[in-house]
Amino acid sequence: MKSLNHLISLSVLFCWVMVSPPLVRSQTGNMSDVTGPNPIDMINPDTSNGDPEPPDPTLIPPDPDPDPIGDNPNPTDPTAENPGTTDPTAENPNPTDPTAENPGTTDPTAENPDTTDPTAENPDTTDPTAENPDTNTDPTADTADTTDTNTESSDSDVAQEGETQDETATSDTETTDTETEDTAEDTKDSEEVADEPDFEQEIDSQAYEVQLQQSSPELAILMQEESYATQISSYAEFQIYGEAPSVQQISQRLGELWLQTGKKTAFISISLQRNQLESFTVLPNVSSLAMDNSEMVSSNIANNQLVQASQTTLRNTITDSSRKRILATAKKFREEISNPRKVGKNDYLIPAQQLYEWIIAPLEPELEKYDIDVLVFAMDSGLRLLPLAALHDGEQFLIEKYAIALVPSFGLTDTRYVNLNQSTILAMGASRFKGEVQSPLPTMPIELETITHNASRGQIYLNEDFTVANFKAQNRLSHTFSIIHLGTHANFRAGNFDDSYIQFYDEKLQLSALREISDELGWSDSKNPPVELLVLSACETALGDEKAELGFAGLALQAGVKSALASLWYVSDLGTLALMGEFYNRLDDSLIKAEALRQTQLNMLTGKVMVQDKHIILSNGESLPLPDNFPDGSLILDDPYFWSSFTLIGNWN
Repeated sequence: MKSLNHLISLSVLFCWVMVSPPLVRSQTGNMSDVTGPNPIDMINPDTSNGDPEPPDPTLIPPDPDPDPIGDNPNPTDPTAENPGTTDPTAENPNPTDPTAENPGTTDPTAENPDTTDPTAENPDTTDPTAENPDTNTDPTADTADTTDTNTESSDSDVAQEGETQDETATSDTETTDTETEDTAEDTKDSEEVADEPDFEQEIDSQAYEVQLQQSSPELAILMQEESYATQISSYAEFQIYGEAPSVQQISQRLGELWLQTGKKTAFISISLQRNQLESFTVLPNVSSLAMDNSEMVSSNIANNQLVQASQTTLRNTITDSSRKRILATAKKFREEISNPRKVGKNDYLIPAQQLYEWIIAPLEPELEKYDIDVLVFAMDSGLRLLPLAALHDGEQFLIEKYAIALVPSFGLTDTRYVNLNQSTILAMGASRFKGEVQSPLPTMPIELETITHNASRGQIYLNEDFTVANFKAQNRLSHTFSIIHLGTHANFRAGNFDDSYIQFYDEKLQLSALREISDELGWSDSKNPPVELLVLSACETALGDEKAELGFAGLALQAGVKSALASLWYVSDLGTLALMGEFYNRLDDSLIKAEALRQTQLNMLTGKVMVQDKHIILSNGESLPLPDNFPDGSLILDDPYFWSSFTLIGNWN
């Protein structure tokens, strides 16, 4: 009964953060069309079939490991219980503090899940700058430099341009030294205030972690679903209704999609904790009734392929690392792989392999055993901006084994399957912008023309016709498009929800305004055909900011569409045009969007998509002419800088 009371208290805390603005989103995951009332109980005690299972003593966090880059106790507070609340720049604990040896392990509140605030943000996630000890380790396998020698020449040009910009910046800096010195102290003071730890918040976070570790896998997944949903709703200021799906419902829904598409999907929820990482995996399960219904079974599935998993839920715990170390490795990975100056180099491989070892390797035996095709991730804070396709096992990239998608949570994802072959496409974009407020995109006319030529109905609006007013006019209910492609700059920025935007020809459209337009057009109304895919082909996302992460991971949900395809960093015009041309060709050939993206990335990785003699050559032999002012020569697009940035968010089917 005490455990049940803990659960009830936890559900009340989840509800406490919910607000009541006009926008609401269902948490049913569209496993049925039953949405029900607006329940306040965010965790239903009945889903646990009584009291939770007694805690597994092996899941209770051990004393903090003396990791050289691990958490340090607060040197100014002898009562500090959580090492993660210290200033991230602190290097040494107070040697005279007798309570600093095992911080956090004697916190009586950590044992009481009643005090848990599952939505509390974790201050540890704001320290992505910790050193990564693994970066001095050689990769486990030699990787050849697969980039064409012309890439090095191109990289040299980029480097020279960067050096010129650096010289200009240095000159400007010298002329403003006095002003910089005057403001340096103020900046330092503001940074110190920003880094001030939230002690109560950290206690709540630790208590949540203990409760999660002590819960059964089924209950832990439910807690994760509610936590992630609450983070997204709090950031974007909308209300959630409906209960989060149970593990059984998620598994059965994955089974139904397997029968429809012929692709087996595993749902993976990642929890990044103070001294460990936990992953919870749900495998597809097909009911006997569904298996006997021949109309539900895809023609791509043979009877002998309907092998059921002996268990539908897997739990894996990695205890040999800390949150700081994992976040530092993730930051290093993003910085190395997104740097155009390092195209053709393999500096990203060390962190790519370490992250693979932590996140994927523990799951792989079961994934291989049950022939999983697609991995759908709900990631914890600090990991939502990983280019997962480029994780590496020492021999292969992850994309060479699985199709991949990112969701804010399973319950907030519309999982219904629709074949997008010969879809209607609204293609809008700009090669230049009014007032030159953004850098030009010279290949955009070619991109828009390329993606619409195979559509059953495609409309193109470029430059002056790419306005918010025209966007709304073309998307009226009588002109519903399955795919909306916006070839323009978009930025998921640090700060508030309204700081992120999509650039139209003559103005910026804030994400909150996009959501209002979505509601005005009825995209979220179940009575209207949904927008299946929103494509943003020139995105940038702030690294190391939780709110920017939430903006990116929740893009499809906020826009009122089923799925979105966007880039984590801005890729060159050539790389973007090549990927988009190939993706839309593969979309016509593939049953699901995630597989279309995977085939696109594989064709770029293997050199089947390339730049040659002022043309982009696609894998089917199609040749896309480039503007006359582009240089001659050839360029192989096999480096992950070109293809791993693009991420499918939301519905992967």
